[in-house]
Amino acid sequence: MTEPASDGWREEDLHCWHVLSPLLLQGGYLPWTTGSMRPAGLVAVCNEIVHGARTQIVECGSGVSTVLLARLLRERRAGGLVALEHDPHWAGVVQDQLHRESLDTIARVLHAPLDGQPPWYTLAGLHEVPDAIDLLIIDGPPAFDPGHGTRREPALPRFDERLVDGATVILDDIARPGERQVIASWEGSTDWRFILDETTGVAIGRRRTRTLSLSRAPQQRNPVFRTKLLGTPA
Repeated sequence: MTEPASDGWREEDLHCWHVLSPLLLQGGYLPWTTGSMRPAGLVAVCNEIVHGARTQIVECGSGVSTVLLARLLRERRAGGLVALEHDPHWAGVVQDQLHRESLDTIARVLHAPLDGQPPWYTLAGLHEVPDAIDLLIIDGPPAFDPGHGTRREPALPRFDERLVDGATVILDDIARPGERQVIASWEGSTDWRFILDETTGVAIGRRRTRTLSLSRAPQQRNPVFRTKLLGTPA
């Protein structure tokens, strides 16, 4: 079983590490790095897949999350995942792990070099992405270097037309100023709205429902979306 690399983790991550143990125990060692999504964030993604019955998944960035989510999809016997990765070596490492676990029919890693300003995945890789996406996970490209905090901003505009009705977008690393700026930009220019979950370190976004005219609109509160950890009471 992979051992936790607790750099930057919180107490809830240790709990979520145990929640994820059924997936962690399914395969061999996974190269967990400081750039990997925190366990609490991964549980939030797994919950979205299970509770939302997500089957057409795209991940910006690849790594431990790609393998664990592929294991979950295999367990559920439904769905597929495509991950975009700018680093050719790392793309090969993750794809090899998927192949060793016979997960390469469920998930695959596309090498998509960065280009443009801000640098983002080249369009060549996007041609192999599903036309209909019900879950978009944004954990790449790397955006921790000074001056590159908003590198992930192109993700939503590039994929918006492929996101089906009822789709969900999950952005990681929301404790950083760059990701907060990205969310503000998205909410100011699109009909997507995000709930920031400080506990898990991710923001969960859904399209804003169009309001009916006052004469036809039912009198009810707007829905509030919350993340419930797998294995915890409601």
